[in-house]
Amino acid sequence: MKRASVSMGTFTVVGMLILLPIGAFAQQAPAESAARPSEGIVHTVVAGDTLWDLSSKYLGSPWKWTEIWERNRFLTNPHYIYPGIQVVIVPPGAREFALGQESAAASGPAETPAPVAPAVQPPVPRVTPPRVPYLDIKPEDFVRAGEFLKDAPKGIGAIQGGKEPKVGFVEGDTVYLSLRKEIPAGQLLGVYRVRGPIDSPGKRPVSGYVKYLIGVIQAVPNVDGQAAAMVRHSFEDLTRADLISEEIPAYAPVRIDPGADGIPCSVITGRLWNEELAQGDFIYLDQGASAGVAVGNVFRVFVPTGVESGSEAYSTPGKVLFEAARAVVVRVSPDFSTAYVAGGSESFAAGVSARRGIPSK
Repeated sequence: MKRASVSMGTFTVVGMLILLPIGAFAQQAPAESAARPSEGIVHTVVAGDTLWDLSSKYLGSPWKWTEIWERNRFLTNPHYIYPGIQVVIVPPGAREFALGQESAAASGPAETPAPVAPAVQPPVPRVTPPRVPYLDIKPEDFVRAGEFLKDAPKGIGAIQGGKEPKVGFVEGDTVYLSLRKEIPAGQLLGVYRVRGPIDSPGKRPVSGYVKYLIGVIQAVPNVDGQAAAMVRHSFEDLTRADLISEEIPAYAPVRIDPGADGIPCSVITGRLWNEELAQGDFIYLDQGASAGVAVGNVFRVFVPTGVESGSEAYSTPGKVLFEAARAVVVRVSPDFSTAYVAGGSESFAAGVSARRGIPSK
């Protein structure tokens, strides 16, 4: 196996998130939902607005759109919002203000009081909040994690062609759609790439499909009776073979929780057709929630080796396995898991073994 030197990744620390209230209402702004200024920014929706765009403007990333939706659950379709309604937006991070002494006015008092020595106060120790480890990953990378599915995924249609005679379409292009349902102009749709069927080279006989996001399009008024859309974002060229879905993934911070040692599994494949997988790749594991896997769990990925090294190795019947990388679970289904390779010392191939947990030193 080809070995590529990859520096060991680290997990960074970020602050705890503010939980937002959740409610289920019809998509009609109720009178009691009018927000007070202290509750955040109130935005009146105009034609063309989407939570995706508002998230980019106010929260710094379009992939945090669920943070706005959680605050405005009267919206029944988060990817299509009506002009005229008001949504409450909570910008990231609380501001800190330092109170200072106001400067004296130019027309100050005629008499200046004698200075009074301040009372001596004992120093107040600073309390450092406990550090909470979160996975260090960019939102635009997180939303492309994808998933492994047993059955071929089905969407609502596909790209039929474009205004320009192209094979692949990118941001700004107008595309024509073949859809199995009517979509209102202004709604956002996700475009996904599907690979498969894929048979796992691991110990367990697993077969299925990989599905991951490659772009976002926005429906526009029909052109000559043909459904159409504009490409709003493209990670890769969008093609006629790709799948259109009403689902659009969002970023969610992943709190690191290694989990108890155990749950052996195998790497089914990577998100892409890479023969060698390494730090920064997404991989799919053949164990999921039904086996006890949870988001934030850490899996050590092992490769066979006959050479001793500084990293931990463990033995299985007839093999000595060397820890090549560590991956953090970012998405879980009943049977499979998606994990991000956060760090490692060597590349590895599909089919190798993995095991949950980080041994105590």
